[in-house]
Amino acid sequence: MKETTNYGFPYPECDPPLVQDASQIEHLRRLAESVDTEVDRVVNKLDDNLAHPPSGRLGVLVSPIATTDPIVTVDFTTTVFSINGFSISVDGGVLITKPGWWLMGGHALVQSAIAAVSPMVRLIVNGTAASSWSFPAGNYGVTNARLAALSAVPLLLATGDVVKLQIKHIAGGTPAWDYRPHLWGTRLIAA
Repeated sequence: MKETTNYGFPYPECDPPLVQDASQIEHLRRLAESVDTEVDRVVNKLDDNLAHPPSGRLGVLVSPIATTDPIVTVDFTTTVFSINGFSISVDGGVLITKPGWWLMGGHALVQSAIAAVSPMVRLIVNGTAASSWSFPAGNYGVTNARLAALSAVPLLLATGDVVKLQIKHIAGGTPAWDYRPHLWGTRLIAA
């Protein structure tokens, strides 16, 4: 039995002069099964990478984080939405269950008793900085509120990596900062 070069699909072989081969129907069955398996593999890969890539968003929606610490590593408590394995880790970050290139981002709405709050955010992977600090936050339509954000940071992530968001403020005094952070991501392509 011969096989195709690219995929190794079996096909019936018949050398001239043409001789009826009783096994041709078995060869055709094996060819059909091989093609069916390959089509399923391609459809699943397209679904996983294009139609429904792992993606989601985490938040701290129940209550804001009140702290006087200059740098806060956020422990997310709520999954806003999740598609295809985007999950929250035990310690409150995004647990990567499907490796590949990811596009990650986050933001923090920060309110305080004073107006001079200039928060910045950055991403960390497994406790190590994975992005630079964002620009200092700009005003955000609520009294003494600022919004610091990172829109799209490409990261090559492995299974088991944990991505978290850090918030840093630059201001005098020690008032309590009221943070409402979100962290989101989507896998661009499998590794």
